[in-house]
Amino acid sequence: MSIKGKKTIMREILEWVIYIVGAVVLVFLLNTEIYATTEVRQSSMQNTFIEGERLFVEKISTHFGLPDRGEVIIFIKGETYDNFFDRLGKTAEDLKLKFQKRDRENRLIKRVIAVPGDKVDIDKGYLYINDSLVEEAYIKGMTFKDELSMPVTVPEGKVFVMGDNRESSVDSRRFGLVDYKSIEGKVVFRMWPLKKIGLISKQSPKPSTLSR
Repeated sequence: MSIKGKKTIMREILEWVIYIVGAVVLVFLLNTEIYATTEVRQSSMQNTFIEGERLFVEKISTHFGLPDRGEVIIFIKGETYDNFFDRLGKTAEDLKLKFQKRDRENRLIKRVIAVPGDKVDIDKGYLYINDSLVEEAYIKGMTFKDELSMPVTVPEGKVFVMGDNRESSVDSRRFGLVDYKSIEGKVVFRMWPLKKIGLISKQSPKPSTLSR
C-alpha cells in the first residue's frame, strides 16, 4: 500500500473517531441539561408508577422555575445542583454507577404537593393545604404525619413532596422540604410497559366538599 493510501485510511479512521466522540459528548450533554430516562425502583409511587416502569424526564423547565403542584419530579435528596458543572459531575457519576450496575440511592421520585406560600397540614389521615381539606384521587392509603413538625409553610425556593403510596413513602414528612436546586426534572412520559405508554398528566390535590 502506498504512503498516500495509508494517509487516506488514517484520515478516515480519525474522522470516525471524531464523529463517535462528538456523538458521545452530545448525548452526554443532552442527558445533563435536556432529558433523561429512569426506571422506577421504589414502591412509594404506587399505584401511579410501579417498579420496573421506564419514564422519560424533561429537564429544561426546571432551569426556569419551580414545578407546579401535582407534577411528578425526580430529585437528589440532600444534594443540590448549583451550576452546570455540578450537573455534569452528577451525570458522570451516574455513568460510572451504571457500568458498576449500581443505582444512586438518594435519587427519588415524588409528587409535588405544595409550592412556595402554601401551608401544609396533616390531621387524622387527611391532607390540608392552606387550611382547606383536599381530595387526592391518585393516592394509595391514608396520609399520616411523620417527623416533620406540622403545619409547615413552604418558603421560596422549596417544594413539599409526597409519594402517592402514602403509608409506604419516605418523603417531605420525614426529610423535610426539597430545595429547587435538588430537582433534576419532571416526569412527562411513560415509555414502558407498552400497554401503559403515554404522557403523564398532572394530578393536583383538589378542594374537598367535606368539612374539617
